[in-house]
Parts: sequence; C-alpha cells; structure tokens
Amino acid sequence: MDHVWEEFEELVNLSWRAFPLEIINKRPAPRHIVDQEWPLVAVQEPLAPCIAWPHEEYLSTTLLAYEAYKSAFLQSPVKSRNFDLKLRRAFFYEGRRIDKNDVLCEIASESNLEVDKIRNDLERRKFEKAVMQDYNDSMNLRDKNNIPMTSPTLIFPNGKVVHNPYASDKKIENGKLTEVHAPVAYGEDVYEGFRRIVREGLL
Repeated sequence: MDHVWEEFEELVNLSWRAFPLEIINKRPAPRHIVDQEWPLVAVQEPLAPCIAWPHEEYLSTTLLAYEAYKSAFLQSPVKSRNFDLKLRRAFFYEGRRIDKNDVLCEIASESNLEVDKIRNDLERRKFEKAVMQDYNDSMNLRDKNNIPMTSPTLIFPNGKVVHNPYASDKKIENGKLTEVHAPVAYGEDVYEGFRRIVREGLL
C-alpha cells in the first residue's frame, strides 16, 4: 500500500490507529510467535527486507512506538508515514530496540521530526490514553460491528471499510504457523489493486 500512497497524499491523510495485541493477549508478543512472521513476509512481499531478531533480549513492549507515532502525526501526517515505515524497518530488519525512548527518538530524527517534542511526549506518556482509546475503538468495530481486524484494515472518511484482499492465507495449529499459501496476486497487480481500493474509498 505504501508503494502507491504518495499518489493520494494531497487528497487524504493516512493515520494508523493502534491495535495492540499485547493488550488483547495480556502480554507482550512472545518471540517465538513473531519469529513465525518471517515466512509470511517473504511470501507476501518479497521486496520487504526482513531478518530474524538478532539479540537475546526481546522487546518488552510495542506501546511506546504507538505513542511515538501519535506524537509524530501531530507534527506532520506525511513525515509520520515515513516514521511509521522506519519503525517497522527498525524492528523487522535492523534489530533496533523500538521499546526504548532513545531509539524511538533516533528514528524520529532520521524522519526529520522534532525530536525534543516526541521525547517530551514519551516521557510524559502523553498519548498512552489515546492508544488505549484506539484499542477500545478497534475492539468495538471487531466485536459489535463484526468487522474483522486484518493488516491493514482501511476505514475511509465515508465509512467504507476494506480489509487487505492480498493477505496470504495461512493455517495456525496450537499457536504454531503450520501452512502458508501463496497470495492471490503479486507486484504491480497488488499495487493497482490498492490504487483502486483508495480511489473507491474516496468517492
């Protein structure tokens, strides 16, 4: 989706909302579960660079990263999109501790954001309640309105909801990924599909 989003930046802002699994599951994501994401990434987006987490000690939380993103979005929706991508790359490819304020501020600097503002917001936990509100809103959409939460789920200003139609089908048994199917499309077909989704969502 990010591959085509710049084409629409003058029409609509992209604002990610938190769906923190560590709140839903009442624990940070265990390493052995996240490690199973690598084959999914490799199948679904071969161009996305990923490596297994290279350190013995694992992340203690992702909540601070959600909070840092919210601070970044208030500064600049465009820069916050780049910040979001750098956060993902930092964890999934560079092995950086995105559960630490100093690391989040380093990535903010690399994204040309006002670092002191983000550091202050993190230290005050200014957006902790906002992240929890995102969680509550997402659970209401899932449970009361029967809207499954996939990655991504796009909710447009007109209320239209679109789930990722290109996610790879998979089978999980006893908490373990046992089977990954090929996605329904690759490359330019996926890009054009997301262009169509965004255009229709903005009608």
